Amino acid sequence: MIGERAHCDWIRFESTRALAVAATVRRLEGYAKVVGSRSAVVAALLGGALSIAAPIQTTFAPASLPLAAERPPRAAAFARGQIQRLDDPPRSLSGDPAALTSAYIAQPDGPLLPAAPGETRSVDVVVNNESDAIWNAGGPNPVKLSYHLYDATGKLLAWDGLRTALPHDVVPGFGGPLPLQVALPTWTGSYTVKPDLIREGKTWFSATAPVSAGFPLRVTTDLDAGYGRTNAPTSIVPGGEVNIDVPLTNTGLRTWPAGGDHPIRLGYHWFDMSSRAVVWDGARTRLQHDVPPGETVRVTVDMRAPAAEGAYALAWDMVEEGAHWFSTAAVPMREDLVVVRPDGVVLYGKGWGHGIGLSQWGAQGWAEGVTGARLSGEQIVAKYFPGAQLTTQPLSLPFRVLLSAPSTGCVGRTIWDVAHTSSAGGMRLVNDADPSVVYFEAAPDEPVLFTTSGSTLIATDSWSGRHVYVGEDIVTLVPTQWWDPIAIGEKGLAYRGNIQVQTRDEGYLRVVNYVSSDDYMRGALPGEMPGDWQYEALRAQAITARTYAAWRQATAGDRTWDVRDDTADQCYGGRSFESPRASAAVASTASLILTYGGQPIRALYASSSGGVSENVGCVLDAERVGGTWRCAKGWPYLAVVDDPAEALAYDPRGQNPHDELWVRTFSGAVIREQIIEDYGIDIGDFVAMQFNLSPGGRPVSVVVRGTADAVDLKGDRFLRTTLGLKSTLVRAIPF
Repeated sequence: MIGERAHCDWIRFESTRALAVAATVRRLEGYAKVVGSRSAVVAALLGGALSIAAPIQTTFAPASLPLAAERPPRAAAFARGQIQRLDDPPRSLSGDPAALTSAYIAQPDGPLLPAAPGETRSVDVVVNNESDAIWNAGGPNPVKLSYHLYDATGKLLAWDGLRTALPHDVVPGFGGPLPLQVALPTWTGSYTVKPDLIREGKTWFSATAPVSAGFPLRVTTDLDAGYGRTNAPTSIVPGGEVNIDVPLTNTGLRTWPAGGDHPIRLGYHWFDMSSRAVVWDGARTRLQHDVPPGETVRVTVDMRAPAAEGAYALAWDMVEEGAHWFSTAAVPMREDLVVVRPDGVVLYGKGWGHGIGLSQWGAQGWAEGVTGARLSGEQIVAKYFPGAQLTTQPLSLPFRVLLSAPSTGCVGRTIWDVAHTSSAGGMRLVNDADPSVVYFEAAPDEPVLFTTSGSTLIATDSWSGRHVYVGEDIVTLVPTQWWDPIAIGEKGLAYRGNIQVQTRDEGYLRVVNYVSSDDYMRGALPGEMPGDWQYEALRAQAITARTYAAWRQATAGDRTWDVRDDTADQCYGGRSFESPRASAAVASTASLILTYGGQPIRALYASSSGGVSENVGCVLDAERVGGTWRCAKGWPYLAVVDDPAEALAYDPRGQNPHDELWVRTFSGAVIREQIIEDYGIDIGDFVAMQFNLSPGGRPVSVVVRGTADAVDLKGDRFLRTTLGLKSTLVRAIPF
């Protein structure tokens, strides 16, 4: 589990707010303003009961109504008073939101025609009243048609769309087209309109019924452009030059000419953090050929960084030579954040560990109820491992825990070629293959010493000095009383179960503890999570850690052990680590594991994910494709999961320290030296560093450019191993 846990040292840094960089986002904020107190309402409404689809035809209307136009008072998620149970029988309309919400809005016949920026459009949607109530078009609380507007990424831009009055009362059983007025953004792009019905002053229908997927609506012009993800540097030296690949798609209605009187070219601007243009007219790059609507091309730009140190937005913008920049005609620019620094990089980060699967601090927060209701251990693991099934572990062989080198037990001690063993109730030394062959029966507290001579194992009765076993077989220590642990002096710890001993290469001992699943968890849980944490967090950790060990056992192959006793797998101290509270959490989850496809899942976890967990395929399992690294498929139960509870979590020592921003500075010379040491490549003088980010916001790979060479390195290894960072959730500016 890669050496980071809730028990890690508390390191605190002053938090800093991220700088605002994206001008496009700033412009869209006018559309996206949603009353803060409504955020919880929005979350509730998105899971409601109104099934809405989309329009069947459209008409056009010139419109100058801004999206923020004045509208009637908004409805609460529910009318004041008791919330209607979803399984209650239908009742009359008066004051009862549930009586309103049996509705369906039908899908369109074919896609809608593109709309112009800022247009207000009338869209006919087929509405079906499947309730037993009349929807009144007038009166003190009329029912109206409205909608919610989302961008191409699914981000909510406007919850309160325009309200459209019903042309007449809608009686139960009605099904037919009704006009819906939609005010579209003033910027081009792809949007989703989700129709909804509202009874003014009372409730949105979607508060108690599912909201549909909505219908897409494209806003475009004759000349429109879409910009794909670039390989712009995250950090670069002043005046540095690098080649950047920019994917371009003609999303407009007209072909881009590569030549003629008004050719289309790609340019860029540099803005500082106050949105002031530092360089307006960057180098312009020609198109290789005419680009018709719908075609995507890749353009390589020779980019030069500003001469002054600072944080900048590198804004990509198409230009019609002799006419206008696309951004002046409603086409949003793409912006890449770039830090210009004279020597090396400054990296800001959050979290501790690989950020995959369960966050221990997040589990603590969910158990504390920091975002609302307190969650049980079962509910917590369901959040972090979507799609996994909670099942009872079938009867299986004991877990095999490696105690000898390189395992350290998270106490900094291991076993090399000597092991002193004893048990308070005595123990038997038997042949591992045939336990009926007993070599020695030790009295209570009588030590047995194991040493090696080449490939020969020697067991000695320490009281008499007599060799009780000399040979090359595998032997096992079994406690005379099954409940008595066996102590090993070199570890300073005692263990339940049996202890297997054999020689391995180079004359060292291999010592393995054979222990039942739940006894293993009693000795592992206290090493992974503080015993004074929330009980349900301990239960979630127990389920996760037991599952991880079961997965390691199921995938052990020819290995003679399942897990190590340290952070390479899980911190395990046997009987010596046990505590009453942790043991109770283990007992309450006895034999529970998570499975997918009938097999134990790879239940990874770390101390803190920084607020979002990552797909394992983008971090630990990223794969080399051509000259770079890409996300592997991974597992559906190890996905990107937002974790709002982590930032608010606390324990008796204070708030989660890993949610606070930490910072590390690396000079160009140090980066160059570390790459030579770990990868054997000399990049020359440092020029730039680029992050290729995963969907969860972590670098899948890091490209480092120098005057002599450039390297594309696996993100997790370079950041956490080569540079020694606490996590891979890093940026070049505070966030």
